[in-house]
Amino acid sequence: MRITAKKLKAKGACEDDIKAFEKQWPDGCNVTRKNCEIAFEKLYMHVPWAARNLLSPKAFAEYEKMSDQRAKACVEARGVCRCYEDDIEAFYQAAKG
Repeated sequence: MRITAKKLKAKGACEDDIKAFEKQWPDGCNVTRKNCEIAFEKLYMHVPWAARNLLSPKAFAEYEKMSDQRAKACVEARGVCRCYEDDIEAFYQAAKG
């Protein structure tokens, strides 16, 4: 999957996220694990927004399934959910198909 600032604008991303994205990737970028980490951890873009607005309906359903499974496993293992990294991984896996 390729993401551009134009695509983010079309999907209704906030101006701050668009500017940060454009600064990092002036020509857009492909969804890779490293780019997901940059977008969500360094640029603080919102994983659930990206999943809802950038993934196909089928990929979004897969993201939700993976995210829910990881959250459940996280709570069972730790007693609390600290699954932000898991959300990033779920987004990446769903986006790559």
